[in-house]
Amino acid sequence: MKRYLPNTISELIIFYIVFLGFFLGISLIGDPENLDYNIQMIIMNYIFWYLVLSLTQGIGLEISDEAGRGTLEQLTITPYKLWFIFITRMTSVIIISMISISILLFLAMLTTRQNLNLDLLSIIPILLITLIGVLGVGYLISSITIIIKESGYLIQIFQFVIMGMTFIPLTTAPFLKFAPFMYGLQLIREITINNFSILSLNINDIVFLLLNSLIYFITGIYVFNRAEKFAKQKGLLGHY
Repeated sequence: MKRYLPNTISELIIFYIVFLGFFLGISLIGDPENLDYNIQMIIMNYIFWYLVLSLTQGIGLEISDEAGRGTLEQLTITPYKLWFIFITRMTSVIIISMISISILLFLAMLTTRQNLNLDLLSIIPILLITLIGVLGVGYLISSITIIIKESGYLIQIFQFVIMGMTFIPLTTAPFLKFAPFMYGLQLIREITINNFSILSLNINDIVFLLLNSLIYFITGIYVFNRAEKFAKQKGLLGHY
């Protein structure tokens, strides 16, 4: 971020401009009686979309970059599993993304003059559990990348799928609670918008979120390892 500072700043500006488009749109055509609530929903959905996008795209982009440099095959002969190498990289992505998200969240709240309940003691545990499932989705997407190497168009399509999902409330589509990260987003909405705390949440909600995230994470790791094994057998790791 520091080395390519102009790129970092321009990325934040672009995401902020897109947010302004959502904000102005809901301000002009939204229901005046529910305007504050709708704006708060937009803030949370947009910020969460930015975070999920960073992680789901991250592993696939890392694989594409390594393959482009001709170093992907070398990573597979290290003492560490390939999935473990990328999960350590994604941990740093999470930390770095939190900086960008904090800036975007502050600008969004300042622009809209909306105050969200930023109870970090309640938000962070829910967010960390949710991100486990998000990483699983990232591995599922990167399973394709490790075979075909260049999956930019697929990743671009998927980012709009994620946006559509984050902007759909579970009250409208209850079945989406079984989708990755959606139930975690709903719980975070309850905390930030409706002033809930983690202690006021039902224990069944936490258990469901944990099981949901673990299922997607384990599935993602399994599919990724199978894709890596297939790529080795076909000699695809050394080609771009």
